[in-house]
Amino acid sequence: MKSILLSFFLFVFTATLFGQKKIHKIVYDISSADTADHSGIVRQIKNILKEAPTTKIEVVFHGKAIYALVKNKTTVQEGIEFLVNEKHILVAACNNSMKRLEIKKEELLPVAFVVPVAILELTYKQEQGWSYIRSGH
Repeated sequence: MKSILLSFFLFVFTATLFGQKKIHKIVYDISSADTADHSGIVRQIKNILKEAPTTKIEVVFHGKAIYALVKNKTTVQEGIEFLVNEKHILVAACNNSMKRLEIKKEELLPVAFVVPVAILELTYKQEQGWSYIRSGH
C-alpha cells in the first residue's frame, strides 16, 4: 500500500512539475521600411498569441522601420496599439535611428518606448534568454 501511495504522489508531483507551460520570450528585430513587413509583424504576433497567450514579446524598430511608430506616418497604428494595450507587447524605438531620421519622441505613438541603441537592446534580450527573430526582408 505504501508503494502505491508513494507512486501516486510521485506521479502527481511529476505531472505538476512537467505539466506547467513554458512562457516563451521573443524579441523581434525589424528595420524594414516596407509597410507590408509592418503589417506582417502585427499579424505574426497575433497568431503567436492565439497559440501561446502568455508569450512575452518585444519588437525593436530601427532604421526606417521606425516610421511604423510615427503617429502621422504609420500604417499599423491600430494593430500596434491593440497589441500593447490588450496583449502587453512592448514596442521599442531606437534612439539612434530617431536622431538620424530627425524624429522626436513626441512624434511617436504613445505606446512606444525609446531604447538608446537597437542592437544593444536585442543583445540584452538574447542574453536574458529571449529568442531572436529577424523580421522583414
